[in-house]
Amino acid sequence: MKIYLSAVTGLLTVLLLGGCGGQIAKTGWTTVTGVSHDGVMRLGYPDGTAALKRINPDTVRKSSRTAAENLLRPARYVETDQGSTLTFPCGDTLIYYDLKCD
Repeated sequence: MKIYLSAVTGLLTVLLLGGCGGQIAKTGWTTVTGVSHDGVMRLGYPDGTAALKRINPDTVRKSSRTAAENLLRPARYVETDQGSTLTFPCGDTLIYYDLKCD
């Protein structure tokens, strides 16, 4: 009985501390290398890759202006499946989404 209780306690500890899920968000640094007036921006990542992203359609004009003002400046990103944020050193933050090509 003592061995069984120890095994169950050990298993529960591993599950609680280790968790069962994967990574929720991806974070790091990037730069805006291009932005268009219709809300598409190009992000350049430190590993040499680039990606096209869609700026939040509710704030396209303001967010496009913010991205253009901070062109080629490093920014902190947090990317999730539901939406992502880009925060510039001056404190400006914009929301963006993956650009889905059909």
